[in-house]
Amino acid sequence: MSKYFRKLPNLNYPSLLKERESNIDFVQTKNLFRRAKVREDLFDNFMQFDKYKIIGDERPDNVAQKVYDNDDLDWVVLMSNNIIDIKNEWPLTQSQLNEFINEKYTAQQLVNIHHYETLELRDNKNQLILPAGLVVDADFNMEYLSGGQVKSTNSLIDGRPVKAVTFFDYENDLNEQKRNINVLKQEFLGIFLKDFERIMKYDKSSQYVNRKLKRTENPRIK
Repeated sequence: MSKYFRKLPNLNYPSLLKERESNIDFVQTKNLFRRAKVREDLFDNFMQFDKYKIIGDERPDNVAQKVYDNDDLDWVVLMSNNIIDIKNEWPLTQSQLNEFINEKYTAQQLVNIHHYETLELRDNKNQLILPAGLVVDADFNMEYLSGGQVKSTNSLIDGRPVKAVTFFDYENDLNEQKRNINVLKQEFLGIFLKDFERIMKYDKSSQYVNRKLKRTENPRIK
């Protein structure tokens, strides 16, 4: 992410140091409030992104190196997925996940049931009757039409299409879901970078110094 912060424009912020020489002393700092995001028309067009599954302990820079042959573009990977808080929005490593779970739950809590989910159910023509992953009650039952007959999930030979999800399973599933991200295709990278550079430049105003620098007001001067 170091290259991302280098691209941010600067602010001349009034110095609050006692050792300042005058009320017009300024300290130059990065404008962390200057934000950019992927253009809406890029986000709206799924054809401009590829699906990517984060493998093992891959970090954003690893993904950028693999996709763009440049690990400095890790911030492009994050922005393409609107990831701001990498600690909570990027998948944890297995050791990090284990540490997080063990700090949050006791050994007994981990094996307790968090909720119940449906399993996929299809009829004898392989038509989908019940999708997997729906949160349901433990005694969930449904009737459906198969082969011209009304059947019930309670009467299935293989048992009801419901599974118990423990607290351990729940936390692990949440972490696994974060592995599925979008990466901007290589051919649209140039457009994205040009847009970012444009957004990072200041327009002329009373605080304008140049395209990469502006002043802030000094509260000590009335």
